[in-house]
Amino acid sequence: MKQIYHNYLIWEDYINGMYKTVFDNEMELINKSIVLLSDKDKFNIKCKEVIDNWVKCADVNLTNKSINRQSWLGQAVCCYCFGTPEVLTRKAWGKLNNETKKQANLIADENIKYYERKYFKLHRDVGEKMLF
Repeated sequence: MKQIYHNYLIWEDYINGMYKTVFDNEMELINKSIVLLSDKDKFNIKCKEVIDNWVKCADVNLTNKSINRQSWLGQAVCCYCFGTPEVLTRKAWGKLNNETKKQANLIADENIKYYERKYFKLHRDVGEKMLF
């Protein structure tokens, strides 16, 4: 898989505050993120929504195999749902038990595979055929 690049100014996660460092409602965002990451069905649905609706940042992060793609997807889902910055999602993650973390990572893995199937379908044969 070839990595896709987009300027960070058009990343949907950036635009929606995933990398903010100043926030007022820290505990509220952490608690909402804990509930979301613990709810298997809702987390799975929201992973797909991020992949389908935040196309630019999903392309950049899910084609980059040198980062923790599970982590990015979980952080993106919390930002997508609540505007939770990634630093607060990491705090929420630290409060989860090991079984919940394992479940969330398995769901993220399945959704990364969903993205890759979608990616390969879109990019198959690109560059191999001439338009003329």
